[in-house]
Amino acid sequence: MHSRKLALTGKRLDICANEVAIYLLQCGKKKYVLRDKVCLEIGSGWLLTHSLVFYLLGAKKVYATDVCPLLQPENIFKAVCNSVDWSILDSLSTFEERDIIHLRLKKLLSLKSLSVEVLQDLGIEYIAPINLSEQVLNYDKIDFIFSKSVLEHVPVDDVVPLLENLVSSLSEDGFMFHLIDLLDHRDRKKRPFEFFIYQQEAYSRELQSRWGNRIRRSQWKQIFSSLKHLDSKFVFEWSHKDAELPEKIDSSIQYTDEEDLKISHLGIFGEFI
Repeated sequence: MHSRKLALTGKRLDICANEVAIYLLQCGKKKYVLRDKVCLEIGSGWLLTHSLVFYLLGAKKVYATDVCPLLQPENIFKAVCNSVDWSILDSLSTFEERDIIHLRLKKLLSLKSLSVEVLQDLGIEYIAPINLSEQVLNYDKIDFIFSKSVLEHVPVDDVVPLLENLVSSLSEDGFMFHLIDLLDHRDRKKRPFEFFIYQQEAYSRELQSRWGNRIRRSQWKQIFSSLKHLDSKFVFEWSHKDAELPEKIDSSIQYTDEEDLKISHLGIFGEFI
C-alpha cells in the first residue's frame, strides 16, 4: 500500500525528474551530463523512479542499491504512467536532447510492466541487500552517485565508512549529490526535533536507522571536508525555524548553535579530485 501511494504522489516519474533537474543545476551540471555514464543510486527504495530518470538522461548503466530488498516492481509502472509527460521533458531537456528523452519515455510507456528483468534490459541493475559501508561496489567505476533522504538513516558509526567507500568508487571525473533530511522521521511535522532528547546509549542503531541519525549540519560539514579525494560543497540548506526545540537537548548531540539544530535539509555536492 505504501509503494502504491508513493507511485501516485512523491515517487511519480515527473516529480523525480523535476527533483533531479534541480539537483543537477545546483551542482552546475548541464548538457549531456549523464549520457553514457555509469550511475549509482543508494537507498533506491520501492520504485526506482530516480534510477529511471538517469535512464531517460542517457546513462549507459544504473546500479540501484538498497540495504534491504524493498523493490515493488508491480507499482513502478504506476509511477510512470501517472506522470505528466511534458513536465518530464521540460525538466530534463536542459541535460539531454528533448526528442531523445521523448523516445526513451515512449519506450517506458510501451513496456506496460517494469520487472527486474525488464529493468536490466534498460541498463538498470537492482542490487539488494547490500551494505555499502561494509563493501565497495565491485563493478564499473561510478560517474555519478545519488541519494535522496538516505544518509540520515545510516547509523553514525557507518557514515564515514560508507562515504569513504563511495568516494573510492568514483571515476576520475565522477561526482555525487546527496539530499539529507535532518528532521525526526517519527513525526517531522509536529515534533521534528524530538529525537534530541534521547541519551546516546538509549538511541540504538535501529532507532538511528528508523528515525534519523541526528547528525547536524556542522558535523556533516566536518565529515565531508575530511574525505580524501573529494571536493565537496553544500549547495543549499533549508531551516525549520518556526519549529520548537525540546526543552532539553541531550549532551550527545553535537551542534554549534540553535540555527545548527534547526537545519532541516542539506544538499551536498562532491566531485573526485
